[in-house]
Amino acid sequence: MEETTQKLYKELRNISAFFLIYQLRDNIERTKKIIPEIQKFVFWFLEGNKFGIDEELYQGMSRNLLCILEDILEAMKHKDMVLLHDAITYGLIEYLELFVDVEHEEKEDDYL
Repeated sequence: MEETTQKLYKELRNISAFFLIYQLRDNIERTKKIIPEIQKFVFWFLEGNKFGIDEELYQGMSRNLLCILEDILEAMKHKDMVLLHDAITYGLIEYLELFVDVEHEEKEDDYL
């Protein structure tokens, strides 16, 4: 799952950067292409508390992740590029950062 998570993190970060820095307004189309990878990560996270954290904290994080996923789907449904950007950048990416070596990824990123 680690490789899949890193790949998804990098792709979402690029979508976010292209939207914000380069003003490319294709984040909905690019996100649609990676929905299977997003689903895979969400299902993996929701499989159970395999992280050794307090169960109440895990349940709260799980509910929050589902809200982020709802925002992503709502944004795509209504073609709301700003909501999608926010849900990805300030929601899903923050979850992925729990499992990715962010410092390593930033050093290897050609776009930023």
